[in-house]
Amino acid sequence: MLKEKTSDIQVELEHRFLTYALSTIVSRSLPDVRDGLKPIHRRILYAMENMGVSSAAKFVKSAKIIGEVLGKFHPHGDASTYESMVRMAQDFSMRYPLVDGQGNFGSLDGDAPAAYRYTEGRLTPITTYLLRDLKKDTVDFRSNYDNTLKEPGVLPSRIPNLLINGSSGIAVGMACSFPSHNLGEVLQALMSLIDHPKQTVAQLMKHIKGPDFPTGGIILNSKTELRKAYESGSGTIKMRGEWKTETLPRGKRQIVITAIPYGVNKAKMIEKIAEIIIAKKLPPLLDVRDESDEKVRVVLETKSPAEPEKIMSYLFRHTDLETNFQLNFTCLKPNGEPDRLSLLDLSRYFLDFRKEVVTRRLHHELTLLNQRLHLLEGFAALFKNLDKALKMIRASQSRPEAHDKIKKGFRLDDAQTAAILDIPLYRLVSMEIDKILSEQKEK
Repeated sequence: MLKEKTSDIQVELEHRFLTYALSTIVSRSLPDVRDGLKPIHRRILYAMENMGVSSAAKFVKSAKIIGEVLGKFHPHGDASTYESMVRMAQDFSMRYPLVDGQGNFGSLDGDAPAAYRYTEGRLTPITTYLLRDLKKDTVDFRSNYDNTLKEPGVLPSRIPNLLINGSSGIAVGMACSFPSHNLGEVLQALMSLIDHPKQTVAQLMKHIKGPDFPTGGIILNSKTELRKAYESGSGTIKMRGEWKTETLPRGKRQIVITAIPYGVNKAKMIEKIAEIIIAKKLPPLLDVRDESDEKVRVVLETKSPAEPEKIMSYLFRHTDLETNFQLNFTCLKPNGEPDRLSLLDLSRYFLDFRKEVVTRRLHHELTLLNQRLHLLEGFAALFKNLDKALKMIRASQSRPEAHDKIKKGFRLDDAQTAAILDIPLYRLVSMEIDKILSEQKEK
């Protein structure tokens, strides 16, 4: 019979809510500073890697991928898992997409993606640099939710994914919002930091000019404002769409919007412009139409003569053609603690991680090399008196007996002896023996 236990409800609520808060922070909402991924994104990429869905492979149904992720690594809803996969495939959400999607994966107009039974996916070439060396003991693995499999706690990323692709999330009591940056600029900054470790944020900004959003647009902040945001890990990025004028026959001109701010729904923005035209709040503006294909092209018809600068100035004030991005560099440090970091901190943590990964990879490769060299030494000892070994094997009644005779007769260990007994007969011809001996010399 269960015993009753009396407890203060306030104490219980505080304890249990703290447990929930830590779970959402660590396991759901904040990215890791090292690979820039949340657990769900890491699990999707790892599952796809295990399935062999590389950038060179055929597309695989999204339903199959989601099933693999849910069944082995992520015991949560299929809708949220598919939503995470979709975002990694959207070139208007990710500066460098990690999933190559085929089918309807949504649009800038806010169209919902097709159900996962209709779409397909595979990894993109750049994702190779997140997953490479995963099987070389470069990172720690942990048990999955039912302790039947192992999954990586972090990917051995060769690219600063958090900086180049950004991330956003809301946890209990904290949130994050990382803008994306240009890969070339970030790599130049990291190489500069390796050569000159005592650099400041201002010096890093000689290479990283500012955010580089996937939808384009213009950053209105001054260098001083950007520097303060990068130093504190918090600030506001002011974004504005790009536009140009085109001259038509008979001297008419039209305004063409060629890029919109990140995160803006293009269809709703056009709808707002149409409302302004209908209400005649901007008389020089006659019509708006969407001629976008793979690139944004929103055409504004104007009266002649008209002043495009005044028209756009009004639209910047009254539509989402000008918006703000709240920068918040809060993420999980290598020890699992959430913290708000500066651009310099983010860069240093990534470089420290790369040093650790490379060190572990080299140690792993050295271990394998020594193991192989040890076996080759056993082969070399055998080949010096091959006839003796063959007689021992022929005289044996079982593999264990042959193993014991070879081990004692040539003074080998169990690993060397087992490798010798596994040699196919064709490898005992003179050419194959020469190859093995040559390999030993090269090692």
